[in-house]
Amino acid sequence: MVAPESAENLSEQLDRIHRELLAIASQYEGNGERLLEILRQLELTHRQISEEYFYPSLPERRRDLYNILRDMETEGGWPYIARPKLKFILEKLLAAETENSTAE
Repeated sequence: MVAPESAENLSEQLDRIHRELLAIASQYEGNGERLLEILRQLELTHRQISEEYFYPSLPERRRDLYNILRDMETEGGWPYIARPKLKFILEKLLAAETENSTAE
């Protein structure tokens, strides 16, 4: 496992990947089948990151979950999140809220 990198380094890495993906796509400009293959791979990667890393990393505490959602709203960049997963996030929020209420 790679050690966590700084935000600046992450931004540079993502920018490099972005440029590489666009370069690959430009090689297949006009070839719908190949472009669709690229899009399918990107969707698969998105789903894998969401399922294996993002959703499990969601915090348990209501305040922390709220902060993530607020950041997504203010900074933009809402990732595509399937409806069942939105329900999962909301259930975590409600469970944290209920747990907070019963603790008081």
